[in-house]
Amino acid sequence: MEIEQSAFVLHSRPYRETSALVTFFTPEYGKMNGVVRGVRGGRKTSSQKTALLQPFQKLTIQWREKPNNRSDLVSIQQIEMAPLRFPLMAEANICGLYINELLYRLLFPQVATETLFEIYQQTLYELLAAKQRSDQAWSLRQFEYQLLTEMGHGIQCDTDMNQQAILPDQDYYFYPQHGAVLATLDSQKQGVPIKGQCLLALQDMLYCEACLPDLKRLFRSVLSIYLGNKPIMTRELFK
Repeated sequence: MEIEQSAFVLHSRPYRETSALVTFFTPEYGKMNGVVRGVRGGRKTSSQKTALLQPFQKLTIQWREKPNNRSDLVSIQQIEMAPLRFPLMAEANICGLYINELLYRLLFPQVATETLFEIYQQTLYELLAAKQRSDQAWSLRQFEYQLLTEMGHGIQCDTDMNQQAILPDQDYYFYPQHGAVLATLDSQKQGVPIKGQCLLALQDMLYCEACLPDLKRLFRSVLSIYLGNKPIMTRELFK
């Protein structure tokens, strides 16, 4: 059966003599690995295919699904450039590579992600339109929040660990796998310090520049649980 999907490239590396092993992000098959032949070799067609396999360029890819195939690796038969492209530059480009790395590291292969695919494109739009660093940071925090939600690991922002409503004028400590605790009731104080108003702003997706440092620490702590010990490489680029 022939399958056609919209796709973005998350990661690419050389494979055998003239091919590339590419990780694509698609709506119906999620993260998937495909072999693209004829990428390397110095020919004109090789250069054209290499140009296609750039980040933030929407593609249309085709492959043939084989019955009883237990491998998650497919052979891409056709790849075409779609009209949509996000020419991210400078820090916006690094932000885009960061969300690509999150998807590459955190998604299970071949799990449908239609909603997340739309969220990804919207985030690229926002990064392209961002005028300052704080706009970029807010786009990343929204993406991280929605990514965790789509993965089934959403952050509880409206109630604390005791199922009490989060109070905007109170300080909290957030424990990634448990939730928020009022700072005045927390004897350990080992969680991520965050203000109640910032948790509520995240819940309602309301921009608050003053909350960005708190939210950055929060997501770094939560994501570390699922990323393991291997560091995010694109964070080094920000330095």
